[in-house]
Amino acid sequence: MLRAVLFDFDGVVVQSEALHMETFMELLAPYGVSVSEERWYREFAGTGSRHIFEVLCSEFRLPADVDALVEKRKKLYEARVRSGSLKEMPGIRDFLALLRGRGLGTAIVSGSHRTNVAAALSMLHLGGFFDFIVSGDDLKERKPDPAPFLHAAKKLGILPSECVAVEDSLSGSRSALAAGMRLVVVRSPASKYLYGYDAIISDFSEFPLEMFDHDKA
Repeated sequence: MLRAVLFDFDGVVVQSEALHMETFMELLAPYGVSVSEERWYREFAGTGSRHIFEVLCSEFRLPADVDALVEKRKKLYEARVRSGSLKEMPGIRDFLALLRGRGLGTAIVSGSHRTNVAAALSMLHLGGFFDFIVSGDDLKERKPDPAPFLHAAKKLGILPSECVAVEDSLSGSRSALAAGMRLVVVRSPASKYLYGYDAIISDFSEFPLEMFDHDKA
């Protein structure tokens, strides 16, 4: 039986992936660097700031300090969040309340900085719905490695097979599947690259609640 739902954050709990891309491109524009939306969702979504800057600085041979770019991007994104630019995903609040009512565990498993996730949860008053956050600052291994999801299951004291992960990116989906979890995908520009999921939804009103009542055959 499923005992917990583990949520990616950006593009799953909040409608933030476009905002992430916008802030990266704003910082990279002075260097003449731009990334298409198709490449962003296929290659970079969910992989973390440092990885993104390392790849692009190497690819375009930028005379830039990765650490400085990561810190600037983190502050720029947090400022946008605090300005009210971020919105929650449709249906997420009611879905989280339903999970709480059923006694199911909930956690965020994100590649984003903990401060950015915490700021967004605070602004949207969603923090009380989650047992804890596994952020990109917590582990050496990042998605698509299964370590973040395995760490969350361990913290909950349950088996990976007792969890369903909710993801929208290729790296996140690979991470959840490698961890041996069920997978529900939130539709995004990356959807055409994803595989192995139990269901795909446009918003949380479409979540297949029957998953909580039956074991996977």
